[in-house]
Amino acid sequence: MRRFVALQLGVTALFAALVLVVFGGGDEPAARWWVALALFALVLVAGAWVARSWSRPAPLAPDDPDPRDTALRRLSSHIARAFLVLEVPLVISAVLGLAGLIGGGVMLVTVVAALAALVFGTWPTRSNVDRFAAALEQGGASSGLREAFGR
Repeated sequence: MRRFVALQLGVTALFAALVLVVFGGGDEPAARWWVALALFALVLVAGAWVARSWSRPAPLAPDDPDPRDTALRRLSSHIARAFLVLEVPLVISAVLGLAGLIGGGVMLVTVVAALAALVFGTWPTRSNVDRFAAALEQGGASSGLREAFGR
């Protein structure tokens, strides 16, 4: 799981660096900092949604034949969904840069904030795994997630 998240973070950071190199530079078209603020706000909203979603999965069925496997699949799906949500501001930023509406300086604000949100929002930390496992175990089934992550 952690390798998947690390790979995704690496690919996203590489994409963000490439976008900054391509669209960076001195001439900022009309210094549209209001766009940077709007994109930063979008990162905050996406980050808040992902942070709350760690404790919102539906409980496992008590009669699930393999609750650990189900819990790991659901955790993987959750992390993939979190990546999609948190990468939206990066994609919007790249599209705006491609259209020539913003430059590298404005994009840098979005890229730094989005990468930070990705790291904190997708990495399976002890706190995130505990919250996810607690939500899954509300129905009485043991998820086995804490044990799977060595806790």
